[in-house]
Amino acid sequence: MADTDFEPNQARQGFAADIPLTYHPVWHLLGSAVFGVLGIAAALASLGHVRPVELCAVPATLVAMNLLEYTSHRYLMHRRTRVLPYAYAAHTLRHHACFPERAMEVASPRELWLILFGPREIALFALATVPFLALLAALASRNAAALAAAAVLAHYLLYEGLHLVSHLPEQHWLARRRVLAPLRRRHARHHGARREGYNVTLPLGDWLFGTLGPRPRGG
Repeated sequence: MADTDFEPNQARQGFAADIPLTYHPVWHLLGSAVFGVLGIAAALASLGHVRPVELCAVPATLVAMNLLEYTSHRYLMHRRTRVLPYAYAAHTLRHHACFPERAMEVASPRELWLILFGPREIALFALATVPFLALLAALASRNAAALAAAAVLAHYLLYEGLHLVSHLPEQHWLARRRVLAPLRRRHARHHGARREGYNVTLPLGDWLFGTLGPRPRGG
């Protein structure tokens, strides 16, 4: 993947200037969390008597979401395509340019605008799951669809949380957790080579498709 035409520091300064004056990182973070948590609560509240076989919808959906995370990251966010060209512009041309491998840390809370999904991405994400959930409800059951919806949103929260951790300053108490160190190193390598580490969460897709990269040291 070709690098952008400007220096990383210049890129971050340029895109940071586009952050709306009304932007508040706390509300952005809370909004993303509330969307996920309330969605999970609503899905679980809609459950009736759950049969054991219906519980299989949870692990199956989590695996599917992991592979979707991998494929969309690799083939939509890192390639110019006619399908969602905005994804490539927002991820490769903006996010990667602003956070190269040796400058992964956010410099201020306002830079969360450059990391977390915005309203457009959340809306597309929600709309994309509707056909899948409707089909699951028709072919299996409403309980299975509700459990799958909860799993989709749980994966969304996990993705957002781990991606944010990958860009926190080293002195942050979360960044200092040893269990998260391999994740941070793997994501930093992804921002450097861009041919490995397409999973932000569990690297299942990377393992299956040979893009896991070298094993992180000291993790």
